[in-house]
Amino acid sequence: MNKYIQEINIGAYHTNQYAQASVTSLFNIMLEAAWAHARVMEWGYDDLKGNNMFWVLSRVYFELEKYPLWQEKITLNTWSAGTDGIYAYREFILENEQHEVLLRGSTAWLILNMETKRIFRLRDFRDTFPRLDGQDVCRNPSRIKPQGRSEDLRFYPVLFSELDVNKHFNSVKFLERVLDAFGIDFLDRFELADLEVNYLKEGMAGDALAVDTSRIDDTRYQSTIVRESDGVDLCTMILHWRERNA
Repeated sequence: MNKYIQEINIGAYHTNQYAQASVTSLFNIMLEAAWAHARVMEWGYDDLKGNNMFWVLSRVYFELEKYPLWQEKITLNTWSAGTDGIYAYREFILENEQHEVLLRGSTAWLILNMETKRIFRLRDFRDTFPRLDGQDVCRNPSRIKPQGRSEDLRFYPVLFSELDVNKHFNSVKFLERVLDAFGIDFLDRFELADLEVNYLKEGMAGDALAVDTSRIDDTRYQSTIVRESDGVDLCTMILHWRERNA
């Protein structure tokens, strides 16, 4: 199996106020490449839909070495790292034209039945599922332990622009809500160094969601997206920050 390689020019629509590609833009680029490569491997959206199934992103871990800049050309490499029988793993590397590594990432995916939402077990495909060995760019994403719940939470409805093709709250929108909750003053001072995300439940139109954040230490925070109607955690993440260069 070959890597999926894509060259991308960082446009203004990818960037933040510092003329850097935003972390959410990089996340979207990674996910779009994952969909494209899955299609090439004949495990894509249409292939699964024909069998009444769909892909769900379950866990994410990536390390941000350096943010690409506006008008910079970057190269994305992604590949399937096989399955353990439940999760299908996919890894990523983003590089600039000088072959400096900008981002290393690993993701874990599930296949669900569209009607029952039950997990489709990949154990029968363990030996045949596409896999590129010997890469191991970073560790696999792990399970994040729950945090204590804050009492004063502000809930906001899921918006039309936050829904994806499966009519679920979009994976990247979870991160957008968490980042916005940190506020402009904080984000003026700090940028993400690495990020780990666990997706736990799907959000839908009609839900109202809140961001609950607690501090782990001087540079790390844990943020959880909570649904108002049943108090369920939909997503939790650990964000490791570093000071932003002036």
